[in-house]
Amino acid sequence: MLPANCQCAPAGGRGIIDIRRLARSIPGMVAHDLRHLAFVDGSAPRHRADIARAVGSSCERAALAAREAFSIVPGLQAFSWLSPGIDRLLERASNPVADRACTDGGRVLAAAAAELGASLRLCGRIVDRARPTPGQPAAAAARTLLWFRDYSGRDEIVRAAGRFFSEHPGGTLADGELDAWLDTAGVPDPDLVLYAGGPLEPRDVLTWQGSYAEIWHTPEPSPESPAGDVRMAVADYLKRQRRFGR
Repeated sequence: MLPANCQCAPAGGRGIIDIRRLARSIPGMVAHDLRHLAFVDGSAPRHRADIARAVGSSCERAALAAREAFSIVPGLQAFSWLSPGIDRLLERASNPVADRACTDGGRVLAAAAAELGASLRLCGRIVDRARPTPGQPAAAAARTLLWFRDYSGRDEIVRAAGRFFSEHPGGTLADGELDAWLDTAGVPDPDLVLYAGGPLEPRDVLTWQGSYAEIWHTPEPSPESPAGDVRMAVADYLKRQRRFGR
């Protein structure tokens, strides 16, 4: 049985949706209620035999999805792209090959972020990042494009707790204090997590941040572009009454 806050996409009927008009037609619901959209690309990576092309294709899809999301939801503050399939490919690649592929892919996302007036943030254990001041946004930009690489939600929680206790030896970590030490520090928790491709099953992504997110799933992602999935997911989100796990 699917969770109460989960909605599967219909088999067909993808089309252009006027999100602003739809939002106005739903009492008490506006597009600004959606601050953070996370896209989990569960489809099989393209060009699996060529790591560079696979990562590049994933980043191009991420850029398309981010442009669509920020375009149809003016109040959107953050867009996250997670691709577990690409992570598995990178795990099997040699370090030089993986590094080159990710560097090239990063350029694609950096260009998209600049075009959108957003800051690009890398999340995951693959690099040492300069940490933002706890509880403060990492950048002055009103928008953030987050790219998750070599990522595990459970590992993120462990790393966040480690950061906290390294700064507060012998301290006590309360529930509300962990957010400031996560990879997503300063970014709102996802309001909507979009799963595109594959079965809807437990995945080790956004384990902490996605606790009360709405879930939207399609087993067959849009073949031409993930932008269609973004439109469908946002349109469905705007028709829901959020219960935050209650």
